[in-house]
Amino acid sequence: MDTSALKNFVLSFMKSFNFITVLYISIISAVTIIKIGNSGGAVMFLKKVNTLPPVPEKMLLTSLSFFVFLMALMYMHDNYEMKRQWYIIVMEFICTVSVIAALQVNYNGIILLFVAHIMKSFEGSSKKLLPLILGSTFFLIFDFNVCSNIIKITSFETYAEYYIGTVAAVLILIKNLFATLNIILFIVYTILHLREQMDEKDEINSLNERLQAANRELENYAAESEKLAQTRERNRLAREIHDTLEQRDLLSAVHKMISQMSAASKAKIILDNSAGRLALGEDEEEVIYRIIQESITNSIRHGKADTVRIWMTREYNIVTITIKDNGVGASNIEPGFGITHMKERLDMLGGKIQVDGSDGFCVVAEIPIRWGTGND
Repeated sequence: MDTSALKNFVLSFMKSFNFITVLYISIISAVTIIKIGNSGGAVMFLKKVNTLPPVPEKMLLTSLSFFVFLMALMYMHDNYEMKRQWYIIVMEFICTVSVIAALQVNYNGIILLFVAHIMKSFEGSSKKLLPLILGSTFFLIFDFNVCSNIIKITSFETYAEYYIGTVAAVLILIKNLFATLNIILFIVYTILHLREQMDEKDEINSLNERLQAANRELENYAAESEKLAQTRERNRLAREIHDTLEQRDLLSAVHKMISQMSAASKAKIILDNSAGRLALGEDEEEVIYRIIQESITNSIRHGKADTVRIWMTREYNIVTITIKDNGVGASNIEPGFGITHMKERLDMLGGKIQVDGSDGFCVVAEIPIRWGTGND
């Protein structure tokens, strides 16, 4: 199979692959919205996302309809002499953006399909890199993390979290695999397309350098997107904890959280508070609550523990939180999102944290507290 035939095969495969991806995301999102409504959890879900979800049938129909219309335009573009070529390209772009909007910006990979297709229109032109430049720009603009800061939309991950642990993880994994494979297909198509246009070896080498630079930019962008996602998750957790500690005092909130986590995991969670009555600031309460919550989650999820013990003690103005489990422990501790977040919050209060995974897993956090009438 020559380069041209292989390139056309990759483009046809991208069309089918994007259809499957759009179908998957729209069906999972629509079905989940329906399930949430039928289960009576709509009010709780709305409080979580702080925006109305789309009408499921409308979302499914709109995304698939615009995708089919896009395929029809591409077919006309390829098989008929179109006098107004730019008019067709603009219509293709409108359909592409409409699919992304219908999916609440949970998939922007269809832009890569659009760019791959219109590359044909720039063959032999001095502007042959224009589609790549525009495509990269729109790919960055129509990113969920970027758009969610401007408009209220619900992420696919939020829909997936409706399901129980492993199912949610698998649904998110499949969606991420689809997005990654689509990028790989686009890179392969771009290499084939540009290789077809280049005759001299030095031009091919120059192209490879540009593609490597583009890959590095993609990696940098992926890293930045992850940071944005972590920041958004931290803000969400902070809001949840803040809302919980408005509703009740710290110890009551901790007891309720322990009760819920114990019931959900069947683990035995024991709290021993000898710190006495504490009059804490809002930031101090949030840190203590978050440390206990994250430590219990890590013990059960990663340490496979069935018993977790928590001690709260105070000596002068230092409150010490110790969380010890009977799990598998860890010989090589690599700080993840949870431990890193706890350390950052403790640093802001002048506290410190120590972890030990040699015998089960143990977290010891020391938090300086402000002196007040309730701390005498």
